[in-house]
Formats: sequence, structure tokens, C-alpha cells
Amino acid sequence: MARKGLIINTPDCVGCLACEVACKQEHDTAVGVGVIRVHREDPALIEEKLRLRYNVAYCLHCLNPPCRDACLSGAIIKRDDGIVLINNEACIGCVSCVNACPLGMIQFDNRRNIAIKCDLCVTRTDNGLLPACAAACISHCIHFGDIDEMVRKSPELDLQLRDIKTAGLIQGRH
Repeated sequence: MARKGLIINTPDCVGCLACEVACKQEHDTAVGVGVIRVHREDPALIEEKLRLRYNVAYCLHCLNPPCRDACLSGAIIKRDDGIVLINNEACIGCVSCVNACPLGMIQFDNRRNIAIKCDLCVTRTDNGLLPACAAACISHCIHFGDIDEMVRKSPELDLQLRDIKTAGLIQGRH
């Protein structure tokens, strides 16, 4: 089965934060909690011009998710399509998964006393829609689909491959 995921072509990101806002609206997350985050990097000389770059942090839905292994209540599952989910009813709020995430992408929602993370908007994507972040992205730099297919078709997305390989989503490419 195809492994679904996001790849973000960060050089095309304009830092508008539309992805963050769309995600917060879709999931009604508490103030200060965000499962996709845009960070502005210091201005740098790129192609002989001073430019701003943005780094977008998001859950990579690891092949062997350390968050799932750390979860004391068994609330974290991995679907056949690769999407890693937290069952809100089973979450006991122990934050073991928060501490286990190597990318720091699991947040604790104090308002609901549960851990939350990107679920790739499964209620949307299971119905053929894009995740809220990808649908809202004005620069069209957020790509959703089969990870292997996106990598094959879009070699320019190589900038994200290092992080994706770190999460164990793909293997072999440098």
C-alpha cells in the first residue's frame, strides 16, 4: 500500500503562515499549540542575493515511530497507509510520546489534556481532499500523496529528503 505523507519544498515557502492557520482552524487547537510550524531563518546570501528562507516543521509519520513505542496507553497507531494517529480517547496525557518524538512535533494540549500531532487531516484525505495545510498554501509548496511517488516525480524536493530519511520514511537516496 502507498505510504501517504507531506513533502514541503521549503525554498518556495513565503512564510505567510497560511498552513499554520488552516491547521489550527481544522483541528481547533489551543493557543500556543501547533502541529505544523513555520520558522523564519536569518537572512542569508543565496545566489548572490540576500534572501529570507523559511523552515517548515511537521510530523513525518515515521516508518517506526518512536512516539508509538513510547506511548504507555497504546493510543498511538500506524495505519497501513503510513499515517500515524493518536486516539484521543485512549491518550492518558503522560507526555511520553511528546518526549520521544525526535522532531519535537507532538504537542501537549493543556486544554484537553491530550497529546496531539499532525494526522494528515485524515477526515479530509480519506475523502479525497488535501490536508488543510496543503489546501491553504498560497505558494503551493506543500505536497501531499504517496511519498515514494512524490520523490520519484519531483527530484527538486531533495532538500526535504534528509529529514524524511531521518524519520525512516525512505531509504537509499542521499
